[in-house]
Amino acid sequence: MRSASLTQPEVRGQILATAERLFRAWGYAKTTVADIARECEMSPANIYRFFESKAAINEAITEVLLTEVEQKAEAVVAEQRPAADRLRKLLLEMHTFSCERFLKDTEVHELCAKAMREQWGVIDAHIRRIRSIVRGLIAEGIKSGEFAKADLDFVETCVNNAMLPFCHPQIVAEQFAKDHKRQAAAMGEFLVRALKG
Repeated sequence: MRSASLTQPEVRGQILATAERLFRAWGYAKTTVADIARECEMSPANIYRFFESKAAINEAITEVLLTEVEQKAEAVVAEQRPAADRLRKLLLEMHTFSCERFLKDTEVHELCAKAMREQWGVIDAHIRRIRSIVRGLIAEGIKSGEFAKADLDFVETCVNNAMLPFCHPQIVAEQFAKDHKRQAAAMGEFLVRALKG
């Protein structure tokens, strides 16, 4: 892959796509910046023009994956359906995504778990965005009268905390490998009933 005629965003995207492919094939630990550079047909020095380290590449890949989750969540919340239906679907969609990414693709699980262990800012930003999405949905349900009036801060915190185990890579891998989404569906129903009062 020659990069001379590509723009900087295109080169960056090329590096990320190549790195993700190699991380999936060989694992994060076994892949070096030199491997990524060789596959991109560029020097390691050129990789370092875009990313300061292999960890920074992983952080960027993790951000891409998490953005995909956020886009799915935003699409569910934007649907023209009752808030209760959207909340149930939101939890199931996020859980399904997590199961597909973290149970079926162990290398992706390794990448995200590493990001969480090292407390990269990208994880914190993702959590804030998801909490905001859920908060907006709850507020909409309260405003329409579908959900009981309540302290929005308190309710949003409780709902997000209840949803977290169904989206967390480590918990999904340890607890939900053979669950077939039953517990996530039950939690969605429980949350809707609690919100309706």
